[in-house]
Amino acid sequence: MKFEMIDGKKVYVPALHLRKQKYDIETLIENVDHINMKECVNTQILTAEFCIKYVLNEEYMSCLEDTYCLCLGYVLQRQPHLTEEEMLNEYSKINNGDGYAHGI
Repeated sequence: MKFEMIDGKKVYVPALHLRKQKYDIETLIENVDHINMKECVNTQILTAEFCIKYVLNEEYMSCLEDTYCLCLGYVLQRQPHLTEEEMLNEYSKINNGDGYAHGI
């Protein structure tokens, strides 16, 4: 169970069941603070934009291991519908190419 402090109270935040169900990108974005990015890459169908903004962004990585594991090559291997060109094009849109992606 995940809890969040809201107005000084511990509130239950329902977790997405990434291994059991596919979610649309909007749902994933709404819950991005409660998602294990490695599990998300392995179980969901993601867009290049989502991968650049969240999966490869160290601010959303769940643990130290993710900083080593989650890289462009790993994402492309787990998301075969994406191309390196798409990913790099999306990266170039973030902060005029100064983005925040780790694995590029």
